[in-house]
Amino acid sequence: MAVRDQAVPPTHPIPAPYGWWPLAAITAALAMLMLDATVVVVALPDIRHDLNTGLGDAQWTLNAFTLPLACGQLIAGFLGDRFGRRRTFARGVLAFGVASLACGLAPDSGVLIAARAAQGASGAVIFAATLSLIAQCYRGRARGTAFGIRGAVAGAVVVLSPLLGGALVATLGWRWVFFVNLPVSAAVLAVTRLRIPADQAPRGGQRPDWGGLLTLPTGLLLLTLVLLRVGDHGWCGTSTLLMFAGAAAALAAFPLIEARRTDPMLDLSLFRHRTFTGTQLATLCTHGGFFGLLLYLSLYFQDQLGYSPMKTGLCFLAVNLPILLVSPVAGTVMDRLPARLLPGAGLFLVAAGLLLMHGLTPASGWRDLAPGLAVAGTGLGLTLPALGALAVAAADDRRLGMAAGVNTTASQAGLTLATAVYGALLRTHRDTVAGLDQLMLVAAGVTAVGAAAALSLIGRRAPAV
Repeated sequence: MAVRDQAVPPTHPIPAPYGWWPLAAITAALAMLMLDATVVVVALPDIRHDLNTGLGDAQWTLNAFTLPLACGQLIAGFLGDRFGRRRTFARGVLAFGVASLACGLAPDSGVLIAARAAQGASGAVIFAATLSLIAQCYRGRARGTAFGIRGAVAGAVVVLSPLLGGALVATLGWRWVFFVNLPVSAAVLAVTRLRIPADQAPRGGQRPDWGGLLTLPTGLLLLTLVLLRVGDHGWCGTSTLLMFAGAAAALAAFPLIEARRTDPMLDLSLFRHRTFTGTQLATLCTHGGFFGLLLYLSLYFQDQLGYSPMKTGLCFLAVNLPILLVSPVAGTVMDRLPARLLPGAGLFLVAAGLLLMHGLTPASGWRDLAPGLAVAGTGLGLTLPALGALAVAAADDRRLGMAAGVNTTASQAGLTLATAVYGALLRTHRDTVAGLDQLMLVAAGVTAVGAAAALSLIGRRAPAV
């Protein structure tokens, strides 16, 4: 079952002269990607007005990005292992920049949707590469610090995107939501070329995993698409059930195919490691719990409380600042603590924060949510860097991209599933505030399950890194 001859040979920690430059490039690319994943929501009204599009086209401006991003990350990690992670990362950044230019210049909704799909596909490459490149470039305490900074950046961009997007749209127009990626892409490519150690020569001769390449993307595509459409077609509609059945068949076939190969795209032996399995479950619940709720919190601030996008972004500072402060510290100390402690305790804090947010009434406001947001942010600051490090700790150097792809797929699956399920639950309530209040309890339960998985499955010690 072991993967022996398909990947780039092991790479040593980066030479001292490179310092933190690789991390700067990695986090800048991650910030660029995550900003575009969320900020378009703020720009949609202006996009619809300028391009004269309907609601359906506006939704596909979002969905065209989400589908390839959700479906392509394990494949992207596999390609990085086989052809070189720096090379794959650089090509993903270049493609993302070109797609961003096409988005900014789009004359109509059709071109914009196609360019957003290209952004999502290249974004999958970037997202999967951030974990594996950090694991490749850093060791020991430096790796923990790097994962802490990555987690802080990711959390900060997610919660600050309404503020950043509102500022860009208000001052420069919606096209600059995409144009701003061009200088960032150029800078990342320059640092990647100069400061990230070169890949070893890739090894050829392996047979392509056509079965895996067919079944996994098909299954994830159908599952993601049906979750995005379930609000319009219902859970029991004919098209929904057919797509669920197709997704289940493809995803069930994938591990059967991989188990028969000597050089699989996904080495199933990774899941024999309890820490690896527990990390994926905790990641799924982290993104399916708190991060799945962010969209509806943002809508609550804007639609129910009447806040502007910029003011909404400022409200999310209550969760963002603890993430920024705690994540780097957690990354620095996590190698001295039991491996399960930070994700387990952190997710329990997130669940506690969500319970503190419970109790919304029509008279409630931001101040009623702020304490819970702060507690949840502290928990996320402990959790995110630990899960990032543990996601790749069970893999050897040849399978870092594979392990990173599994983890980023789990995070995207949790977010997509939660967004669909929470939206369906919210629509069952005539009172939006009461519905959101119920979602706090559901999200707290999901997060508590993640905490239990972390504490019961992740070992006291992670594999040596």
